[in-house]
Amino acid sequence: MRRKGLTISIILVLILVFTAGVLWFSRKNISEKHLLKGTALLQENKYSESLDEFQKAHRWYGRSAKALLGKARAEYYLNQFDASAIDINNSLAIDSAQADAYFYRGLLSLKANDQAKAVADFSKVISMDSVYARAYYHRGLAKAALSDFTGSVSDYRKSMDLDKGNIEAYLKSIEAKSAVDDYKGAIGDYDRLLNLDLNNADALASRGYLKLNISDLDGALSDFNKAIALSPNNIDIVYNRGSAYARKGDFAAAVKDFSKAIEKGHKLNLAYSNRAKTYLQLQKPNDAARDISALLKIEPLNAEAYFIMGISYSMKNDFKGSVPYYDKAIEINPEYTLAYFNRAVSKGNLKLHQQALPDYSMAIKLQPHYPEAYYARAKSELNLQKRDSACMDLKKAKDQGFIDQEDLLNSFCGDSNSIIQTEK
Repeated sequence: MRRKGLTISIILVLILVFTAGVLWFSRKNISEKHLLKGTALLQENKYSESLDEFQKAHRWYGRSAKALLGKARAEYYLNQFDASAIDINNSLAIDSAQADAYFYRGLLSLKANDQAKAVADFSKVISMDSVYARAYYHRGLAKAALSDFTGSVSDYRKSMDLDKGNIEAYLKSIEAKSAVDDYKGAIGDYDRLLNLDLNNADALASRGYLKLNISDLDGALSDFNKAIALSPNNIDIVYNRGSAYARKGDFAAAVKDFSKAIEKGHKLNLAYSNRAKTYLQLQKPNDAARDISALLKIEPLNAEAYFIMGISYSMKNDFKGSVPYYDKAIEINPEYTLAYFNRAVSKGNLKLHQQALPDYSMAIKLQPHYPEAYYARAKSELNLQKRDSACMDLKKAKDQGFIDQEDLLNSFCGDSNSIIQTEK
C-alpha cells in the first residue's frame, strides 16, 4: 500500500510539474504573440494600439524585457515620457544587453536637455552595435547641443555612411559645419544630398547661399537658377540671386530680383537697402533715395539707410545736403567709420577743411589701418598749410599700401615746392 501511495504521489507531482510547465510555456507563448502584434502596430505608427498589445504581453509574462521595452517605445511616441523612462529601466534590469533600450533612454535624455547623459547612452548603443546609424545621428545632435561641432560632424558622417537615405543627417551635418564656418564641407554634404535627390529645390537654394558665402558667384547663380526653375514661387531664392548678381557686378539683373522681392513684400528692409545700393552702382542716386525713403518708413533708426541717403546726395555733388544724413547715421551709430569718413569728404568739398579733420581722425581711430583716410586727411591739412602733419599722413598712407599719394608725397614732402590739392 505504501508503495502504491508513493507511486501515486510521484505521479501527481509529475502531473503538477508538467501542468506548470505547460502553463508557463503557454503564458510565454501568448505573451510572444502579443509582443509580435504590438511590434507590427508600432511599425505602422499605431502607438495606442501597440501599447495595449505590449501591456497584454507584459501581463502574460511579466519578466519579458522585450515587452517592457515595447511599452517604453510606444509610450515615448505617445509623449508619455515618465512612464517610458520607468519601463526602459525595468527592462534593462532584466536584460542589460539591449541596444534599443539605451537608444530610447538616450532619446529621453535629449528631450530632457540632458545632453551629456544622451551622449553616454548613445555611446553605449554604438559600443554594442557599431552599425546603429540612428545612434550616431542622435549622438551628433547631442554633441552639437554641447557645441562639440567637430564631434557632431563626425557622427553625422558615420550616420550618413550607414544610412544614405537619412536626409536629415545631411542637413544636420551641413548645419554643424556652417556653425564653424566650414562652408566648403557643408557644400560637399549638399553635393551628396543632391546626388540622392537632384530636384531638391531647397537643397539647391541652400547650396547656392553657401557658395555665395565663399564668393563662388557663378556656382551660386547656377544653383539659384536651377532652384528657381523648380520652385518659381520661392521669392527668397530670387532675393538671394539678386545678392549674387549684385556681387558679380550685374547690377541691372540684381535690381530686377530685388524688385520682385519688394513686389512680394519679402524682406522689405533688406530688399530696399540692397536695391538702393545697386541703384548707386548704376549711377541712379534719385532711385536710391526713393528706396531709402521707403526703408526709413519701416526702420526710422536705420543708420545705414541715412548713410546711403548721404551718398545719394554726394553723388549729385550736393555735399551740403549730404552732411545732415551722415550726421544722423553717426547719431544712431557713433562708431560708424564710413559715415565719419564720408562726412569729412563732404566737408572738404565744401572747403570746411578744419571741420573735416576731426572726422578723418575719428575714422582712423575706429579703423587704424585706413590708408584712404590718412591720404584724405593729408589733403585737408595741405589746404590748411599744415605741412608736417600732412607729410606724416602721406607717409602713413604709403606705408599702408595707398599708392595714389606717391606724386603728392614726392612733390610736397621732398625738396620741391608744395603743390596744394583740393578735395575735387
